[in-house]
Amino acid sequence: MQRRRLIAVVALFGLGAMLFAASGAAQQPPELTNRAFLPLVAREDLPTPEPTPGPARPVPPPPGPGYCGPTPNGPPFPANTIFGLFTIGGEPAPANTLITLTFDGLPGPSAYTLAAGGFRIDWAAGGGGQEPRCINEVGSMMGILVSGVHTSFEVAVGQSGLAYRFDLALP
Repeated sequence: MQRRRLIAVVALFGLGAMLFAASGAAQQPPELTNRAFLPLVAREDLPTPEPTPGPARPVPPPPGPGYCGPTPNGPPFPANTIFGLFTIGGEPAPANTLITLTFDGLPGPSAYTLAAGGFRIDWAAGGGGQEPRCINEVGSMMGILVSGVHTSFEVAVGQSGLAYRFDLALP
């Protein structure tokens, strides 16, 4: 019984192969006329090309006092990220706009926008029970500071997960 099934399966495969070949789908592509063979020879006496410097990116200011950054002593942990669309007066905010993440109204890490209309700030949650207290400990309310305008969103450290989207629209 199994031998008959095996013969039937092999016959079906053979029939499929014959139909495929007869359909023209198995034809070889025409010869390519623009082919070239370029042998590469390694040489050690060639100078290393210098990288072309791009426009200098501004360096954001450091976090305010009381912000506890990640420590190198613990296991590696991905950064928390706040990101979103960013408009001023209904238009995409320009690149290189400084944005500061706040915790209970106190400044934390800052970042310059890389492109118009969006932002991203990486940050870390601080440990509780430290003296002096970490402004970014679990339970601190988060906000954003741009050009002296503070916008608070109703999310506390520990509620947002690793990534939180917050679209920012300033007048």
